[in-house]
Amino acid sequence: MAEDIVAPYIPAQYTGEETETSHTLEAPDEETALAWFDILALRLKDVNNWNKWCGFLSSGFQLTDDKGNKLALAAAEGQFIQIDIPGPGPIAGNGYDWVQIEKLEQVKLNERQEFVVLQARPAASPFNNMNGVAHFLDKEATSSFVVKRDGLTLTTTVYGRNEVPNVHVHETADRIRNAVAGSAGAIGISKLQWKALVKGLFDFLDKKT
Repeated sequence: MAEDIVAPYIPAQYTGEETETSHTLEAPDEETALAWFDILALRLKDVNNWNKWCGFLSSGFQLTDDKGNKLALAAAEGQFIQIDIPGPGPIAGNGYDWVQIEKLEQVKLNERQEFVVLQARPAASPFNNMNGVAHFLDKEATSSFVVKRDGLTLTTTVYGRNEVPNVHVHETADRIRNAVAGSAGAIGISKLQWKALVKGLFDFLDKKT
């Protein structure tokens, strides 16, 4: 099997859980494939609306700047994502989990192959970065959200790497919460959300008449 063209852009796996969730569709022709890719790329960067495509009981997602101010923009490197997971949130994050977008690249390898990768890593809250990482996963973890075109094949994927519970926190309540939320079972529930997202990004096709 040929190596995935995105593989060099995904962090290596060396600890904890590794997950990969994908959805693939074939376009009828090149013109359609190009159009679908452009739409999917825009949707991937529309983080504030991810919850619309993540299914029932989805987390809420909100882009912010490094001061925690809400942004109504397309995603960009350096921005933060405030995540409202159903249930109690971490004290360190004022009730929210936080990640920072550390990579956002659009790569065109040739006329047939291109992709966009948005990579996020658990981070401290912009409101209180003295409390350490405000997320149920440790700072070693990454989530890479990818839209890929390979000829007529369009694929959306979420790659989870090095997913370890974040138990190195000050608050005992956060430590317990993160140990439970970062367990293999909870990661499996999160994967269900990403399964809905990678499929939901294509739902513009369902609305065509």
